Amino acid sequence: MNVTRQKTTIPDRSTPLGRPGCGIRGSRWLLAAAWLFCGLIAPSASGQLNDRVPKQVEDVTVDQKLGESLPFDLSLVDSNGKATKVGHYFDGQRPVLLTLNYSDCPVLCNVQLNALVETLNRLSLRLGRDFQILTVSIDPRESTERVRETKRNYVEMLDQQPGAATGWHFCTARESAIQRLADAVGFRYTYDSKTKEYYHPAMLAFISPDGVISRYSLDVAFPPEQTKLALIDASNGTIGTPVDQFIMWCFSYDADRGSYVLGAWRLMRLAAATTVAVLLVTLLPYWLGRKRSASFGGPTAKPAVDLSGHSAV
Repeated sequence: MNVTRQKTTIPDRSTPLGRPGCGIRGSRWLLAAAWLFCGLIAPSASGQLNDRVPKQVEDVTVDQKLGESLPFDLSLVDSNGKATKVGHYFDGQRPVLLTLNYSDCPVLCNVQLNALVETLNRLSLRLGRDFQILTVSIDPRESTERVRETKRNYVEMLDQQPGAATGWHFCTARESAIQRLADAVGFRYTYDSKTKEYYHPAMLAFISPDGVISRYSLDVAFPPEQTKLALIDASNGTIGTPVDQFIMWCFSYDADRGSYVLGAWRLMRLAAATTVAVLLVTLLPYWLGRKRSASFGGPTAKPAVDLSGHSAV
């Protein structure tokens, strides 16, 4: 199991909704400042501010569990109120993007899903045809009507993805099922009973058609090129054109950067293969010409001629 622990934090709620600057990769000092602006940290009697990371979000993180499988038997309820299971959304052909959010999230979920919508509208891959999205609410109190409304709002924004209504699935679940799914993908969150809010990271997990976790995106921004590469990678070759597959071959995933980069060794191999091919194309006619001449015994010998001008017998 390849598990990578990456700390994420809660964004400043004073930032306008939908603004990309609400990233969750800030330092602990920025997190403390955000907490202060939220009104959740009060000055002490002496006027000194508490500059430590609030205890409630110390464990808000994602433990990347690359190569692990999702539990297909987990029970969910879709936006139509129909009982279903996680495995229902995996057909062995299309990869699935998994997000864990909730409709009443004051900032982060909206920022994350708005950014995802923007990327999907610029993506050449088709939602519903090439891949699916599964969004599961982490709030067990969320009603079917509420999650249906959330789905409708985001589907209406996907004007460049005609298959969004059937390709993006919003579900609710019981708390035990939510916790089990969150544990399976390493998504760690907490609930604040005072504010009645969940503190959670932004996470987009790329799942293969057979349910294996392939990649993570732990930011609120999803560059279309990187998203496409991650989907093609997660698909195990089931989606994308031959050109896409070739481009995918040229890239490799850098876990430290959290993105795909050109693979130097693959480019070197490609350059070497190209050089050999050029040499073969250039030298092959010459080699064939020499072989043909050798098969006919070389140049034709002229008969010997004596001084009188008659051929010698």
